[in-house]
Amino acid sequence: MATVRSEKARSAWLFSFGDVLTLLITFFIMMIVLNKGEITKVQRWSDIQLKNVYEGLADEMQSAQFVEIEYQLQGTVIQVNNDNAFLRGGYDPSPAFEKELKQVGDKLRSMALFKVQPSEMPPYVQKYMEADDLVWRPEISIEGHTDSDAIDPNSALRNNWFLSTMRAQAVMRILFSASGLDQSLFSMAGYGEHRPKVDNDSLQGKAQNRRVQIIVSATFEKAP
Repeated sequence: MATVRSEKARSAWLFSFGDVLTLLITFFIMMIVLNKGEITKVQRWSDIQLKNVYEGLADEMQSAQFVEIEYQLQGTVIQVNNDNAFLRGGYDPSPAFEKELKQVGDKLRSMALFKVQPSEMPPYVQKYMEADDLVWRPEISIEGHTDSDAIDPNSALRNNWFLSTMRAQAVMRILFSASGLDQSLFSMAGYGEHRPKVDNDSLQGKAQNRRVQIIVSATFEKAP
């Protein structure tokens, strides 16, 4: 009789432990699902902010001669792919291109992406930021690129790295001045011929590779 009772007690204990374990697993799965849902909502909010930038710029610059507005994975990309955008043989923007850059900068000035404060964000975004000590970090990065044609070593332009960097810097300077945005939002880089869009085997390919890209993006980063 004692053996039977002992077996029953052991079975009851195992049954209870199994129930608790199942409940714990279910709880953790629910927490993961809920957390994933919150992150998805935050990502959707972030995507909307970036999409608003694209739509605003695309509407403003639809008749532009030098810039094309695209929406890509990283955000809004402003493509400058026109040999007449810069003065021939140099890195200074042509007067017409400079006018368009100022128009872009003026539009960026009014974008909510750069103005929104944590207190103005939806509660679920605020909660997400507070939980991981995050800050909202918008950015305007300017990238210069060239084709593969070598530059005369006796030229003041030195090399393709120098040319692409100086063009990116010239674009950044105008955007910064026209937008009035904080300088910490801007970054720039010159890649020379080392990040081509297409092969440099043809004149058409080289023309596509001679470009400047302005990338407007935003992400959540750890607070400093």
